[in-house]
Amino acid sequence: MAYCVHCGVKLGESERKCPLCGVPAYDPLAPRDPAAPRPYPVRTPEQELKRNKDYLQLLAGILLLGPAILCLVIDFLITGTVTWSAYAACALALLYIAVTVPLQITRKRVYWSLAVSFLCLNAYLFLAERFSQSGSWFVPIALPAISLGTAMLAAIILFYRIGKLNKLTLLASALGAVGLLCLAVEWLIALKEGDGLRFSWSPFVLAPCLFVALCLLFINANRSVREEVRRRVHF
Repeated sequence: MAYCVHCGVKLGESERKCPLCGVPAYDPLAPRDPAAPRPYPVRTPEQELKRNKDYLQLLAGILLLGPAILCLVIDFLITGTVTWSAYAACALALLYIAVTVPLQITRKRVYWSLAVSFLCLNAYLFLAERFSQSGSWFVPIALPAISLGTAMLAAIILFYRIGKLNKLTLLASALGAVGLLCLAVEWLIALKEGDGLRFSWSPFVLAPCLFVALCLLFINANRSVREEVRRRVHF
């Protein structure tokens, strides 16, 4: 059994360098067996801890469903019926579903979470349209806008996970998607109102988003500029 010449820690037969300080083992005469078990664990038991899904669901229920029920009770006691509390209760209940359902999924949790969030958001806006009786706006405006936003977000996640996007291009893609989504929302509103192809406020959102996105793409394309930015802001 050899010892580290730098820190004095005991070395195993399979050690090529000190596991504590990283100094190469200095004992050329001692035989080394690469298959011998390492004297020090690679991972500690604390790093293998798993999430307690039941506890997380209980905590989410207390934090979300509890206030929803409380809002319904208060509204009923004051007004004798359910009015404003329906919006809060539905929002909290759907948020509970969006938080707890992905906990039960072991693979591809990001896409399942995105799908559940898509359904919950559409359900909430559909109920809001029915409760408010403010006309038909969910199908012509909300549903296609949410579908487009979800599709763009799923594409960004996919490209990032397969390595086509880094942090800079990811941020640039997100900003471009936000600008295009605002443009699409105003176009959908104009179609519903029968105003034709007319844009008023969305270009003011699209322009700065595209400007910042192009700046990020320029930084990413120039290695010297990218390294200078990374050195200064640790990005």
